[in-house]
Amino acid sequence: MQLGAAGRVMAAFALHSMTVGTLFARLPEVQRELALSEATFGLVLLGMPVGVLLGSILIGPLVEKWGPKRLMLYGMPLIASLVILVGISTSAAMLTAAMFIFGFAFATSNVAINVEADRVEASEGRRIMSRCHGWWALGFLATTLVSAGLIRVGVTPLGQFIGLTVLMALLISAFLIPLPVSKARATEGASRRFALPGMNTLLIGAFALGAILLEGTTRSWAVIYVRDVFGAADWLAAYALPAIVVTQTAGRFAGDTLVERWGDVAVARVLMLVLLVGTAVVVFAPWISVVMLGFALVGLGVSIALPQSFSAAARLGDRPAAENMAAFSTISVLIGFVGPPLFGFAAEWFGLRAAFALFIPLPLISLAFARYLVAGNAVISAESGAKP
Repeated sequence: MQLGAAGRVMAAFALHSMTVGTLFARLPEVQRELALSEATFGLVLLGMPVGVLLGSILIGPLVEKWGPKRLMLYGMPLIASLVILVGISTSAAMLTAAMFIFGFAFATSNVAINVEADRVEASEGRRIMSRCHGWWALGFLATTLVSAGLIRVGVTPLGQFIGLTVLMALLISAFLIPLPVSKARATEGASRRFALPGMNTLLIGAFALGAILLEGTTRSWAVIYVRDVFGAADWLAAYALPAIVVTQTAGRFAGDTLVERWGDVAVARVLMLVLLVGTAVVVFAPWISVVMLGFALVGLGVSIALPQSFSAAARLGDRPAAENMAAFSTISVLIGFVGPPLFGFAAEWFGLRAAFALFIPLPLISLAFARYLVAGNAVISAESGAKP
């Protein structure tokens, strides 16, 4: 089957998710093997977001210089091989270092695939970013299911990590070698050494704030919320996660068509209203069936906020698209990192329902900042010499 550039980029997103999906599916076994307490393991996990944060700040100019295809072609098999460092770790310190190195490398390919998707959008004149992120979600889900099967038949984490490295090298070569070299967006702005967020990306980050916080927090806490608030059995509470992921994935596959028809701002505002309703339903739900509906609405509400924000950052024009996308990636990592722990602290003090109620104003903030998804509404920074 012949794939065009868009199809190959979507395949790259799916393959990209395989690496992180494999890692997180097997991390509990690594924790048990190293006899790490929950507190120690929580500190170990900080290594990855710190690495992603640093990598996102540094990678923008390199994407512009080397091109996203080269970084994907060589970088994605590399990050798969770096997972092996996790499998051979013999102490908490070594595991932390492995997570940091993985996170740093992961950031490079994460920015590269989003830049490539944006370039294909620009060259073909159609939106594909939401579908790309939809394929990422599907790849992640499929990888976790495959990992569960491998665990069941006794494949060790290290064995799966080695197999992933070989498989990734083969699949990336097959899908990405034929990918045409993409042309960078025209930009008026000057390049910077570091992809630090500026006012433009901060405005887009303000829009994405609620969606990123709610996505990360519900994925981490939804099952616990249903179990502890409603006294549900573990097997029943576990359905909260698919309730979020299924609607989120569906929203991503529909997102490009919706945006092309109605525009970024209108679609974003409607989905933020859906997110507002979903959050309120979760907080005030009297029964398990209702709270599951609430989580499904949350999944739909957050579905395309991230791909919309990446596309908006690329279109700003105050500096190269890769740097703005890397800068937004920095913001999203920071937001996603602080959300689940802050929710945990709030739940400890106020209870799960009350802690979740603190999120209700967030979609309203996103509604107010949705207009900044259109580049003409951004406060173009001084480097471009343009006027708002």
